[in-house]
Amino acid sequence: MKVLVTGARGFIGKNLVENLKNIRDGKDRSRDIEIDTIFEYDVDTPKEDLNVFCQNCDFVFNLAGINRPKDVEEFNINHSFLAELLDCLKKNNNKCPVMLSSSTQATLDNDYGRSKKEAEELLIAYGKENNVRVLPYRFPNVFGKWCRPNYNSGVATFCNNIANDLPITVNNRETVLTWSTLTILSMK
Repeated sequence: MKVLVTGARGFIGKNLVENLKNIRDGKDRSRDIEIDTIFEYDVDTPKEDLNVFCQNCDFVFNLAGINRPKDVEEFNINHSFLAELLDCLKKNNNKCPVMLSSSTQATLDNDYGRSKKEAEELLIAYGKENNVRVLPYRFPNVFGKWCRPNYNSGVATFCNNIANDLPITVNNRETVLTWSTLTILSMK
């Protein structure tokens, strides 16, 4: 199987790529899949590479996106890059499954949540129009290796602050956090 990972150098992308390499190289035999090639695409990868990757991939993990931009207009990247990716797959007549990294924030009325919801809707429409299996996945509270405090996760922030004797702020003690499978896998 040839896998395309967009956002390959982000927190989730780096973890996924490392795990895929372990499967490919026979270091992780816990999954019954064969990985031949891992295409890594990130913000500074040449655009022409995306076309080559879209010609040849058997599965796409679209993890590319932005969650803490300097300007709210940058949230457009969350659906504009997905549109570019889907157009490239369509142009190459590649009907491989596409997984989209979304967020539980997609249910909220904020700029980030709206951008993720728009991306989910775009992916679902693409799947229906092109008879392609699509997998929008809302990651809740991810945590693991390479997670940055005050950026990716409240858990990473709490761990960092405790380890460095910094204050911890809890805004609502009644909030219950849920965990994703990624959280558990990355903590092994």
